[in-house]
Amino acid sequence: QIRRAFRNIRRTIPEIASVLILFLLVIFLFSMMFYKLFKDKGMTKVEGTPYFQNFFDSYWDLYVLVTTANSPDIMMPAYDQYAFYSIFFIVFEVVCVYIFMSIFLAVVYNNYRKNLKTEVKDAIQRKRELI
Repeated sequence: QIRRAFRNIRRTIPEIASVLILFLLVIFLFSMMFYKLFKDKGMTKVEGTPYFQNFFDSYWDLYVLVTTANSPDIMMPAYDQYAFYSIFFIVFEVVCVYIFMSIFLAVVYNNYRKNLKTEVKDAIQRKRELI
């Protein structure tokens, strides 16, 4: 059973690559926008590090924000300076967390289920041929 599951995961990965690349590109576009918007504002994060200092930090912060692990912490410096900035973070979370993660999960589930069906069908066919 475990070998079959790993085989199905290995077959599913190439089929979900397009959705994963699209998701990473959306984070890339948002991180470019956030970097340009917040880089020269002189803000610092809660722990005192610079806020959206370079592009890679921006990308990493937004990638972690998709997991909602740093959800209020990453938005608060911008919100403290000007409450209107929170709209950018809300739009980002709606697009990435609620739309793209749902699509990504649906694609992973459907492809895994499809590969599992073909695996079981092939196993049953091999059993019938042996009998």
